[in-house]
Amino acid sequence: MKIVGDSGLANVDAYVRNVRDRKRVDSSSSERSGNIASKDEVVLSNEAKRIQQAKEGIDSLPDIRKEKVDDIRARIERGDYQVDAEKIASKIIEESLIYELS
Repeated sequence: MKIVGDSGLANVDAYVRNVRDRKRVDSSSSERSGNIASKDEVVLSNEAKRIQQAKEGIDSLPDIRKEKVDDIRARIERGDYQVDAEKIASKIIEESLIYELS
């Protein structure tokens, strides 16, 4: 099986769902027929394995970076936190253009 596309993580998710669905179908058909279902074998490429490991690493990261939040909170309380309005506006425009072009 060759995985092609821009979003490798989406492909891995689709693959995992496909395997789970096949297991469900195989187990339900073997229960009904009383026979042992034939076994499929899938061999993942090294790239797919690396993508899967990267996804697992990303999934293990916290959603919120507590250290950064604490740092910003402390800077706000001290009055040291300055917002660069031009930088924020530029980033909003950049993100909206990227969204429109994709």
